[in-house]
Amino acid sequence: MRYFLKLSYLGAPFHGWQSQPNAVSVQQTVEEALATILRVPAPVSGAGRTDTGVNARVMYAHFDTDSPIKDTRRLLQGMNRLCGPA
Repeated sequence: MRYFLKLSYLGAPFHGWQSQPNAVSVQQTVEEALATILRVPAPVSGAGRTDTGVNARVMYAHFDTDSPIKDTRRLLQGMNRLCGPA
């Protein structure tokens, strides 16, 4: 199943959207949170990119999973808890 995420974030702690080997990115943070909640890796594809320190009011991304998510509200709460406030 494919799920879409509508994200917003303050970019100060991040080195842009895209995962990087030596820096913390938004994509990495979202993927780690999803993996923690879903207990399986969940690679995320973003519908754009941002540079280091750039804020995003609206950013869309998606991820695929083999199993349907039964409680999307719980997923949202977990993502907000693990990723921090926007």
